[in-house]
Amino acid sequence: MINHHTLIDLGPNNELYLFVDFNYEFGKNINFEDIKKKFDSFNDYILDYIKTKKINFSNGKILIVVSGVLLGTLFMNNNQILIKPPTNSNNYEIVETLNNHSDEEKEQVITKDINAMPNIIKKEDETAIPKKEPIVVPKPKVDATVKPQIEVSPKKEVKTSPQKKEPIVTQKPIPKATSPVISKKQITLHRSNGQVVNLDIEDYVIGVVAAEMPASFNIEALKAQSVVARTYALKKMDRKERLNDTTSNQVYKDNEQLKKLWGNDYDKYYSKVKQAVISTTEEYLTYQNDYIEAVYHSTSNGKTEDSYAVWGNSFPYLKSVSSPWDLKASSYLRETSKDFEVLKQVTGINFNEFTNIQILSRTNGDRIEKIKINDTVFSGVELRLLLGLRSADFDIVFENGKVNFITRGFGHGVGMSQYGANGMALAGHGYKEILSHYYSQTTLKK
Repeated sequence: MINHHTLIDLGPNNELYLFVDFNYEFGKNINFEDIKKKFDSFNDYILDYIKTKKINFSNGKILIVVSGVLLGTLFMNNNQILIKPPTNSNNYEIVETLNNHSDEEKEQVITKDINAMPNIIKKEDETAIPKKEPIVVPKPKVDATVKPQIEVSPKKEVKTSPQKKEPIVTQKPIPKATSPVISKKQITLHRSNGQVVNLDIEDYVIGVVAAEMPASFNIEALKAQSVVARTYALKKMDRKERLNDTTSNQVYKDNEQLKKLWGNDYDKYYSKVKQAVISTTEEYLTYQNDYIEAVYHSTSNGKTEDSYAVWGNSFPYLKSVSSPWDLKASSYLRETSKDFEVLKQVTGINFNEFTNIQILSRTNGDRIEKIKINDTVFSGVELRLLLGLRSADFDIVFENGKVNFITRGFGHGVGMSQYGANGMALAGHGYKEILSHYYSQTTLKK
């Protein structure tokens, strides 16, 4: 599960970064039952990893990182792991769980956590990207004016130690203005605050769509997200896997959280999201009569990615398709700068202006498949994880002792692009067209 680590010596407050296998992003949770066969808790698993790897670390902050995103923080004091900072320390702050409400909110939260990791990841430069000649030859750009052929058919981040079981409680009654949607399906949701709640699956989908996609998006995009979110949950339930409300599954926000999020726009946005969910009630996607792996991402690079290129699992409905609508998204292009020394700490390679970089191959989704840096070969996904890049499609520019990574897209790139779905909706496509485009060969059932 933990595939590598980096130890940063910051004097009395060391920081140990534990990088979790990116397959975790596919929605496969940590199986605590398997861990318990050997360890009493996830904390014991981490302690064993530290001991086995002979890491000289007994006090400081432990940061859990999945695909470059900080998902949680633990603290070690005298070789014991705590979930809260030592009482005698004023140098630590509890890191809040990330949420995926919108691209803008992702930017804010990720930036906040990146600022807490000054020796690993630098804050992105939000200024306009100057024209530079990249050392790595950029891939051909997709023509945003080309409309793809669409066949209309009937579609991160880590848990800490297991908490004591809390009694299952019923969700508080929802005010009349937000009366629940009633269906036959009930789900059990393990919340990040420790509560375990039972709620109707359609109400759950409302909370997921509201948290995972901007409510300002077109209603057809929200409908598509509703079907995908419902399918994801049904797949988890079918596998008898635990469903939680964090980025390791799908983010879910209850009404109180949405009121804080939307403020005066709460009634307007809640009604809009609820309308999208109700209009797709009980609809889900299947392939050969089984729930699909309903993965999705924020923004593509103009194409979505094959699932095999990211996780090593191949599915006929998770193949690369064109998504030119993303090229106009505000989240499409970013530039991130990293110091030579930071890159050396993370990759073990001495970077300088003469570092030899070669892109050896690209995936069907035009992301980097293999890249060679001096004598070391990385996969594009691996380097994205190591460096906390937004995408595996990037150019590299050397300048003034730093390396600038120019990324296209945001996320793993597999399945539905949320910004692409909104672009399709604005172009007049309905949610069924959106779903059949991003999840080809699937069937929409109810």
